[in-house]
Amino acid sequence: MAKFLTVKEAARLTGKSPSSIRRIIYPILEDDKHPDRSQIEPDVDQAKALRIKGENFAWKISEKLLRREIPEGESKGSSASKSGGSRIDDGSAALIDMLQGELEIKNQQIAALNETTKSLAERLREGNILMSSLQQQLALTDGSARNRSPVVETDASPVPEKGSDSPVDPAKKTRWWNRKIF
Repeated sequence: MAKFLTVKEAARLTGKSPSSIRRIIYPILEDDKHPDRSQIEPDVDQAKALRIKGENFAWKISEKLLRREIPEGESKGSSASKSGGSRIDDGSAALIDMLQGELEIKNQQIAALNETTKSLAERLREGNILMSSLQQQLALTDGSARNRSPVVETDASPVPEKGSDSPVDPAKKTRWWNRKIF
């Protein structure tokens, strides 16, 4: 089984910069049917799934492809010769490694904060939807569109007095009641 290396590991192994390793990887990633696509991890489907989830992932290159693209004679000494013969001493390399580690930690923290921000934004959206529905339920109208309730009229007619064949006129009874009070 082929051994896969992260960009950072491949850069250390070959003595090239991480950007040089990425220049090997990115043209292969652009074409899903590239013959060397199987030499890069994660594969197309896994990369799509990870992107949909919003997870960060590192591209990995097979050692076989790395050796083919950067032969042994070109690897270790070439970065020093291209930079004018000045090599980075071990103290500076340790500092750079430490800074890269810190940068990686910060990137992970930023990714976690982005996820938290997304979840808070979703909760805020849900709260806004709930508030909107509550406002619609409690909305007061100006009254113009409201149906007015009809006046309830009773069918009960006054009871006629004894000995009378005609029913009592309600208007007369009301006037009599008013006269009695005032």
